[in-house]
Amino acid sequence: MAPKDPNQGEGDRASARRYDDHARRFVHDGKVEPAANEARAYVEREAEDAAKAEAEARRGPAGRRTSVDELVAKGRTVFERLRARFGRK
Repeated sequence: MAPKDPNQGEGDRASARRYDDHARRFVHDGKVEPAANEARAYVEREAEDAAKAEAEARRGPAGRRTSVDELVAKGRTVFERLRARFGRK
């Protein structure tokens, strides 16, 4: 019998624990203040680039869009791509 997947559905406990440990270590090692100062200096030095990065982060992750030309180059039609994505035959 295969071992049970340690992922707990939408809440992966192992990853959450690992993230918490890393965050605690980052704070404990005194790295917060230097990181904040570095971020402040970057925003002051590269204000336009920082504003673009912030706007992009606010939009959140976006799915990869594939153009028709890319599909044709791969030898797949739009309909084949949709069938593959939505599982229709």
